[in-house]
Amino acid sequence: MSSSVFADKDDKDEKKEYKNHDKDEKKYYKNHDKDEKKHFKNNHDDTTPIINLGFLQLAAHDFFNMQRCMDEFRELIPGCIAEDLENGKLDLSTVLFHPQAGDCNFKKSLKQKGECKLYDDNADIGLPSIANGGELRSVENIMISTASADIGEKYLKLKEKFGEKKAYKKVLKYYHKQLEIAYEESFHLKFPKAKKGEVTNMHNLAIRAGHDFLPAKITFNSVPETSLFLIDPLGDKLSKEEKKQPSSTVNGEFDVEFTGIEFCPIPGIFCIKVDLLAADRDFGMEFADATLGMDAGTFDEFMGELKDGEFNKKDKVSKLTKEAFERGLYLK
Repeated sequence: MSSSVFADKDDKDEKKEYKNHDKDEKKYYKNHDKDEKKHFKNNHDDTTPIINLGFLQLAAHDFFNMQRCMDEFRELIPGCIAEDLENGKLDLSTVLFHPQAGDCNFKKSLKQKGECKLYDDNADIGLPSIANGGELRSVENIMISTASADIGEKYLKLKEKFGEKKAYKKVLKYYHKQLEIAYEESFHLKFPKAKKGEVTNMHNLAIRAGHDFLPAKITFNSVPETSLFLIDPLGDKLSKEEKKQPSSTVNGEFDVEFTGIEFCPIPGIFCIKVDLLAADRDFGMEFADATLGMDAGTFDEFMGELKDGEFNKKDKVSKLTKEAFERGLYLK
């Protein structure tokens, strides 16, 4: 797991105050780990529960800038600049931090509220809010919307009980635990430990290969074969049972529907039209970098490695994905 964000230790009074809460938290993780290990052992196949995709997509957004500030929203989000860059860290920047220029992190947000601040806590429909999971990318589909809203709501409840600083430490721990579950159930590889290093465009391209898991249709509100593109991400979230349904299989291909997406996460305000496969290939071409070993054919190489139905630890795509998570977890 990642290093602690803050070096200071709780004093005796704080330890006493949080003792019962931490005890319940440890019990939760112990029982949860037991259930997840059992699931992992019995379901070692080429799919993953779709809630895992929500957390993995949230991680991808945390790692990389994917047009955080779109033109049509710039006037609605003061200080929003399209050239913002993520810091490559799994620090919940997309759920908590207002998309302003500069290197923002939670510690800075507490000290520099005017320059690096948190999203407002108000659940404004269609606009970024912690309760809705943060920035607009978090409502791209019901899977990431469910995962990011889970994080946002948990943070707000913890903040009310413990204050901002303690709430962030606790929700970050929870977030990293969900990523560990998602990583191991999806890739069938051991979740890595934090390690210093830069997250590059090569890592971005490798993580994009995870789109192989995305299902075009899921069961939602008891209706099977519901198009992912017709579900309102700001409406009802996935139920406990719906979270467990399987993703698409890993086979080195995208579901055909993702080669021509046209849907509106926020009807009348925010619509998307994209060929996801072409977009991922184009990323490799646009940011080709010989020093990284990345060129126009790299994405197809990654997809070719997945044709056997697994993220083999010897494959380049698996090594790069692991490396990205190692570096993203390093928060010193």
